[in-house]
Amino acid sequence: MIKLYDIRAKYICTALLLMLAISVQAQQMTISNNLLYDATLTPNLRLGVSLSPHWSMGLTAGYRPWPTSDDVTRKWRHLLLAPDVRYWRDSLQVGHFFGADFIYSHYNVADVNLLIYGGDKKQRREGDMVALGAFYGYSWELGRRWTLEALVGLAVGYAWYDIYDCGRCGNKLGNECKIFLLPQLGLNIVYHIPIRKRENNYLTRLYKPVEQTWNEQNQ
Repeated sequence: MIKLYDIRAKYICTALLLMLAISVQAQQMTISNNLLYDATLTPNLRLGVSLSPHWSMGLTAGYRPWPTSDDVTRKWRHLLLAPDVRYWRDSLQVGHFFGADFIYSHYNVADVNLLIYGGDKKQRREGDMVALGAFYGYSWELGRRWTLEALVGLAVGYAWYDIYDCGRCGNKLGNECKIFLLPQLGLNIVYHIPIRKRENNYLTRLYKPVEQTWNEQNQ
């Protein structure tokens, strides 16, 4: 099992490196961390790039490999990849934004209350899921280097998985597939590269034409 997760972790690293290569070619990029996702003890990272005065794209990756022992009955091991696109209404990387994302996850879950599965939580479920989501968010500037984002959204997903007796048993009981709704919440701390240009008035920066902000940041 650990070997399987190691292989899939390599896929995440490859995807992040690819996104980093794209970011190097772009004149603006962001690196962010979802603090709410951290609360589940899942290290995560999002790389974002600006595409135009109104649009940006990004890739989020999360990886929770522990507990590494299969003898542990309670577990929520998973890998996650989620590319997204965002439309910025007011000013690039500041203010209101709307987005859409595609989510993929591979997981090994037992003795954890996850509503998308139902049934006996003592049983172990191992499988994959995909989801398409939409979200709304707002970004506050904390300085020339940092912003804080809050977002909320909803995704429609499809999960397929094998079911086992218990968290550490190898007796397979069968398999299932489900369609579900997945809420999305984020509180992201964001670092900007290069440093954003300073504006004397926050409201002036927020409501100036987005194209002007784009041109200034790319000079």
